[in-house]
Amino acid sequence: MRLVDVIRGESFLEDSFIRWVLTAAASAGIASHVTGQHPVTVGDRRYRLDFLLAGSRLRVAVELDGFAYHSSRASFIYDRIRQNDLAGLGYVVLRFSYEAIRDDTSRCVAQLQTVLRSDPALASYLIADPIVAVPDDMMPNPLGLITAPRRPSAAPADYFDLVRQRLDMRPLRECQREAMIALANYYRRGGLNAACVLSVGAGKTALGVAAALAFTRRRVLIVTPGRVIRGTFATALDPDSAGNTLYTLPEGPLIPGCRPPRTVVLDSDDEPIRAVSRDTLLAADVIVTNFHSLGTGIEGGLLGKLGPDDIDLIVVDEAHIAAADSYQRLFAHFSLARRLLMSACFSRADGKRIEADVVYRYRLIDSIADGHAKHVRIRRFSPRVEQTEYELVWPDGTREQIVGKDALLEVMQDERKLARVTATSEEPIHRVMQIVRRSLDHQATALSPVRPRALFAAIGQRHAEQISRIANAHGIACATLHHSMSDSAIAATRARFEAESGNLQAIVQLRMLGQGYDLPPISVVVPVRPYGSFGEFYQFLGRGIRVIHHPALASRGEKQQLHVVHHGELGLDQHLETLRVENDMDPHPTDADDFGDAPTPDASVARTGSGAAVGRPNTVVLTEQGDIHQQFLHDINRVEARREEREMHAFAQRYAVYVASTPNPRPFEDFVAVIRATHG
Repeated sequence: MRLVDVIRGESFLEDSFIRWVLTAAASAGIASHVTGQHPVTVGDRRYRLDFLLAGSRLRVAVELDGFAYHSSRASFIYDRIRQNDLAGLGYVVLRFSYEAIRDDTSRCVAQLQTVLRSDPALASYLIADPIVAVPDDMMPNPLGLITAPRRPSAAPADYFDLVRQRLDMRPLRECQREAMIALANYYRRGGLNAACVLSVGAGKTALGVAAALAFTRRRVLIVTPGRVIRGTFATALDPDSAGNTLYTLPEGPLIPGCRPPRTVVLDSDDEPIRAVSRDTLLAADVIVTNFHSLGTGIEGGLLGKLGPDDIDLIVVDEAHIAAADSYQRLFAHFSLARRLLMSACFSRADGKRIEADVVYRYRLIDSIADGHAKHVRIRRFSPRVEQTEYELVWPDGTREQIVGKDALLEVMQDERKLARVTATSEEPIHRVMQIVRRSLDHQATALSPVRPRALFAAIGQRHAEQISRIANAHGIACATLHHSMSDSAIAATRARFEAESGNLQAIVQLRMLGQGYDLPPISVVVPVRPYGSFGEFYQFLGRGIRVIHHPALASRGEKQQLHVVHHGELGLDQHLETLRVENDMDPHPTDADDFGDAPTPDASVARTGSGAAVGRPNTVVLTEQGDIHQQFLHDINRVEARREEREMHAFAQRYAVYVASTPNPRPFEDFVAVIRATHG
């Protein structure tokens, strides 16, 4: 039993007293003597004690004073009348302020122990020679001395000045808080061009919103690569949307006591930028757009409507595309604005340089260790053939053979050819599909009641149709998704796939559901095509990496897995190894559970009206000779070792503060043991 688990306060300050003072001073058994919000009546006055510690002789009233509520003249007078009334009833009154608990924790613990020691019942719970850790969460805004961009001294306070006073980073994930502190240190030193390398699933959207609120003075511009991510940021900043980042994070609001920022969301497909006035843009605190709306700075686009001083912070999501000309024009136009470039991977297929200073890095293995990403299980079919063959079929019936990965990558640069590629032999696809079928069955059991989905990536439209047909033959209800479909057909197909009540278990997509697409129930990803770019490959895998947050799965987070099923001849092993070691992730600095592989049993196939198959196939599938290898991208032992490394690093940082503030510190091992036992 831990005191922090059995005694809860009604405010942050009360919780801090329990965690940092009482827990250090006494063992958990004292909980039976502690009452929160204890009522006391003195004549016609009624009081509530923050905490009463009742012993055999003493009644100790603990009063906690936050400066905001005890700094006025009226409060000064009231507090003394109240304390005198309590003293008249025989209470021993101890008062602890917010600043005392935060800045002089050891003295607070010593004062509490001195009083409790005079009561035999309470004294029996005191801890001899206590280890008193310095609080690490006492400041609602751990950034402390966060600074805005340089501004005229006579300039009046504005919206972002208020936000910086109220910003509460406790609702953010630990990795997001660490990134915010790293950014604050970087910008405070005068840096302008920061990059955060964050694994898929780490929460780049929440970090982008928090950074926009913390590091902006006048106006922030958030630039995304397309409509999907633009919509994600629009939702995050919309106070009327469930799941917004401003107020509805699981641990509480990000900006309590503040209005939401005035946000203008622009999309060249929905509302032409030429129809938006400069006055509308200048009235906004936050502008969200995609790079299509930027323009050249001459006329029509965003850069033509805003001057160089109108934006002082630029946040770029999926910043691996920031080497593009449109982004470079953006940075040149707002040359003095701070920048935050966020991406899971900064490598590009075209080799263009992306310049930025990496101030924070959060790797995939860290995201897995912290429970934000699924464990990644690789299932590789290794055929006993030399090379895979593909075929182009032209409208006049002419056929063209494509042999091997390199030839296929070359063809994939030609959109005319791409749509007509099919696999000459379907046996490899059948073999891969058998693995996919068993992976989905395994996931259906592990994730129940959530329905797992599979996402395929094909070469072209004919290839996608070929894969979808074979998937349905294996009992996987599957459809295709490509840009030649109408908007209504795309929306209907996505609804059938994404909704829990939908009837599609898989989709074969052609560069549709890429960066920013977020559907955590995707638990099997199947690249049925080669990737020349590691970044593009990582983005595809990222669609299934996020953990599924569902009440029924809360105790099964460690078992959530992403199965990556691939054909060995597609040459993806190098990309997987790069992801394993994560050594190809940076921009250039500006300064220089096991299951078998038995064959799928035959059964009857039931067809729906849409043509999707349900159940097992009753056809005999020719099996290509080959072997199936499976392994975790980061095995369990490595994830646990990485978690231990990061935990011990955090302990070392806290121990250094403890040693600096304690005349006779205990050994590091004792410190770690106490903090683990008392705080978890």
